Amino acid sequence: MIAAISAHRRDPMRALAWLCVVVGLVIGSISVSYATYETTMHEEVWIQRKLRSQNAARLRRVIRDIDLGVRPAGVIVSPWPGVIAGSGVTSFGILLLAIRRPGKERA
Repeated sequence: MIAAISAHRRDPMRALAWLCVVVGLVIGSISVSYATYETTMHEEVWIQRKLRSQNAARLRRVIRDIDLGVRPAGVIVSPWPGVIAGSGVTSFGILLLAIRRPGKERA
């Protein structure tokens, strides 16, 4: 009876592999979302700092940069570290799924 139950139970390595695939996809998508949010927040701080300066030349430059879609490099948050980490975890899960178990002999 116990042998029959354990034979039908899911393989724990297969469950770990699927968990890695799902977690990797979640890490990648969250990092893109987080980078977009942080870039927006940094951009807002950058604009507020320029507005507080009350320098006409700086304000004209900021307005021109916003119209052109140009931002300072320090404002932009890159999503790539999280995307690379997520793809690594997903790849590890796929690798675990691709490993074939040796065939079991039936008695």
